[in-house]
Amino acid sequence: MSRPKEKGQTMAEFALIMPVLILLLFGMTFAAFYAFRSASMDWGVFITGVASGSYNTPATEHARDNVLWPDLADQINAGQNGPRQVRSLISVEDSRDWIFGIRLIEAQRAETNFRLWRFYPGPPPAGGIE
Repeated sequence: MSRPKEKGQTMAEFALIMPVLILLLFGMTFAAFYAFRSASMDWGVFITGVASGSYNTPATEHARDNVLWPDLADQINAGQNGPRQVRSLISVEDSRDWIFGIRLIEAQRAETNFRLWRFYPGPPPAGGIE
């Protein structure tokens, strides 16, 4: 019994599967980067909203400066929305050219509303607590 020669078969299989593995690895890395950027955006909205509810208003700018990506930090909007309420939000709708003519589109929105039930900015209103 003689077996057919299979010399070089592994090399051919490797050459066929390698582009698929590279694309898979690249896709996972790209998805992880996008998820990290999204988590950073959500954290920025949350922490900026919390800082806006504090008595010390420069805390809002300090919190905004600690967001990892400056383009996201510039788009976070937070402030007093009403008596004892803070609203923090962001809306990112961006597209840019990438390699090989691929157009990257990023569209995310996040919003938080804080009801300051335990403490609130500034001294209590005249005439007692509302």
